[in-house]
Amino acid sequence: MKLIRKTEVWRPTRWGFLLIFLLIGVLGLGLSQGLYPFLAQNCPLSQAELIIIEGWLPDAELVQLVAETEPGTLWVTTGGPIKFGGSLFDEKTYAEVTTERLQKLGVSSEAILTASAPDVAADRTYASALAVRDKLEEQGLLGRPANLYTLGAHSRRSFLLYRLAFDSEGSLGVVALENEELDLRHWCRSSLAFRQVADEAIAWLYVQCTRWKYK
Repeated sequence: MKLIRKTEVWRPTRWGFLLIFLLIGVLGLGLSQGLYPFLAQNCPLSQAELIIIEGWLPDAELVQLVAETEPGTLWVTTGGPIKFGGSLFDEKTYAEVTTERLQKLGVSSEAILTASAPDVAADRTYASALAVRDKLEEQGLLGRPANLYTLGAHSRRSFLLYRLAFDSEGSLGVVALENEELDLRHWCRSSLAFRQVADEAIAWLYVQCTRWKYK
């Protein structure tokens, strides 16, 4: 009875190891340079009649957006319940807070639709998209050209989920606003930026792998 046997093992040569490390380095460089631009998708519609805003947009980006938007545009605010401090204010959802912020920035209340999303444990962005779809359908505006405004690396996933909720691709565009607080284009240099980009990449992959449940 043999307890040990001789086997032939293939292993890279010195040059083989060098080539492997070189390929890993090239892939890592490509990932660090290309992942954020991929996630921060920009494909706006030039003749959009509606602006859909994810309600958690920071103040600085919202101020800039209002300043750049032509009068007469219809705004749609989105977002679910505010978990922290919501019981202390009249506004209970991110959609309601952003409606209030827009009014303080000079946008007429008649030009704003508030599409508050329900409290859900998962798929909050999709729940917001469904709330917007229902609000637009209620107002007879579903199908009008619209641009979705979101923040940086969240753009590609939000755009995908809104298209799935609207069941349409031609009437919706997306704009990824740049975060003034974080340099996400160099996301590998900051732990917070790294975490945001990595989280969004994983979340986008999750949506791609589970698209069947959003039908």
